[in-house]
Amino acid sequence: MRLIPLRKILPVLLVMLGVMPAATGPARAEDAMPVLTMDPALHAMLPEKIRKAGELTIATDAHYPPCEFMAEDGKTIIGFEPDIWNAMAQKLGVKIAASSIDFGGIIPGVQAGRYDASFACLADREEREKIMNFVNFWYGSAAVYALAANDGITEDPLSLCGKKTAVQVGIDFGDMVRDILSKHCVENGKPAIEVSELPAAAQVLVALYAGRIDFALSDAAAVDDIQKKAPQPVKVVESPLLPKIYLGAIVEKSNQQLTDALFAALKAVYAEGAYDKAVGRWNLHLLALKEPGINLATTRPIETPKP
Repeated sequence: MRLIPLRKILPVLLVMLGVMPAATGPARAEDAMPVLTMDPALHAMLPEKIRKAGELTIATDAHYPPCEFMAEDGKTIIGFEPDIWNAMAQKLGVKIAASSIDFGGIIPGVQAGRYDASFACLADREEREKIMNFVNFWYGSAAVYALAANDGITEDPLSLCGKKTAVQVGIDFGDMVRDILSKHCVENGKPAIEVSELPAAAQVLVALYAGRIDFALSDAAAVDDIQKKAPQPVKVVESPLLPKIYLGAIVEKSNQQLTDALFAALKAVYAEGAYDKAVGRWNLHLLALKEPGINLATTRPIETPKP
């Protein structure tokens, strides 16, 4: 499933709306992440090379809010995943050396040993698990976006029947509407969803704001930025029919020691409430994974929703 990265949606959308993009994120003191205490047992789980260096090298692509992106200083990487990796590092007793690189170089860089791990909103797929271990801690999914004033659209998928939507040409969202949502309407004796196609994802959102369509599908992780930058209030609705995928950090397949250490640290982050704090900071409740795991695409596969 190829969801539209928010980094492709927002820059175009902001230009069309005449709004300059700015780094966003929690600003209030009460939103700060808690400082966690190092656990010597977790530190001892790390490979010797990392223990001696005192740092974990991470590859990311810091152009994808709210996953990870640059703060206003142009140097500090912030976002949901940085909150998680920093909390894990505190439990492990190491520093993080994060490098923002081109997305296409991330998996090869971890494979070649240039980086110990990567956090980059990476989708866990069976084919990727053949060369990487995934440490999973959240979901990726599409969500239904509608104007907040539209009371007719709810979490009931049948509330979309007979409504108008638009999708970007060539993107999976069109298949989701036709093959999942609209099919569900027809099978339940309701009118099909009216679907039109537009050249760009940003044009779909503009059509929503202008009232030319009733709802749109977009990346669920985009909720905070879309709601902050929309010209009028927008609500996001999680549909039980839309598929989810696991997201997580990756480690080179043969490095089971580091995989286990990161997973143990992640479980400690969950247990001490830091995970829930990060989820709340970035408004990602719809994508929170209650129980983390390793290689969940194969060890705990998600059942494909059926209309």
